[in-house]
Amino acid sequence: MIPRIGVDLEPGVYVSRAVPELDLLDIAYGAAHGGAHVILVPISAFVASAADTPDRFDRPGLPLFAVKTEVGDLDRVVGLGAAPDRIIVVGERNRLVADPSAAAQQARQAAASDQEVGVLVEAEAAPLKELSRAHVQWAYFSTEPAALASGIEAAQTEVLRLSSAALAAHRLGLRVALLGPTGRQLPSALARIEHVEEIYPAPDLWGLALRLGWEGALSEYQRLMR
Repeated sequence: MIPRIGVDLEPGVYVSRAVPELDLLDIAYGAAHGGAHVILVPISAFVASAADTPDRFDRPGLPLFAVKTEVGDLDRVVGLGAAPDRIIVVGERNRLVADPSAAAQQARQAAASDQEVGVLVEAEAAPLKELSRAHVQWAYFSTEPAALASGIEAAQTEVLRLSSAALAAHRLGLRVALLGPTGRQLPSALARIEHVEEIYPAPDLWGLALRLGWEGALSEYQRLMR
């Protein structure tokens, strides 16, 4: 099964500081038309712009709406209400969460009863068991080690590690997503990892969108995954 593609709008928050006319909602619609299945909005977007409220992204024509929050901003999740379909917890600057158990429990308490929760963790057995015990739905793994690996053999080793972790997560009842850079050499290998349902290749999609527009970027990335 080819993973569904999620679009992380965090780069747009930074760009909008220099280009105030940039509308994250326009990007969300463009990505949706291109086939994106998830729109991931950083919680910082709702602080940076009074116009960007959670309800803006919870409307017909847009895919599943997820909010990404750092551990230190988890207290803001309650203020989002029930608009987001999913809450995703990451460490500072999209790093791995250092204490998955505490983060997962805090996110689960802050989220509404029908909201899914995911946590970005190391692709190892111990943090996965912590997520399972906290009754969250998603384990997110970073693709950065594979993308930055020095050489093909090192990249293949990282892909195998992700494959093993995805299988372990599946056995614990966790769903699996990948978040981070992939370059042009990794999408097909990552797409073949069993039990990976979603992928969020933010740097790659934004780079493609600069040349091809959002519909073209999604189409090109889907081609790379085949």
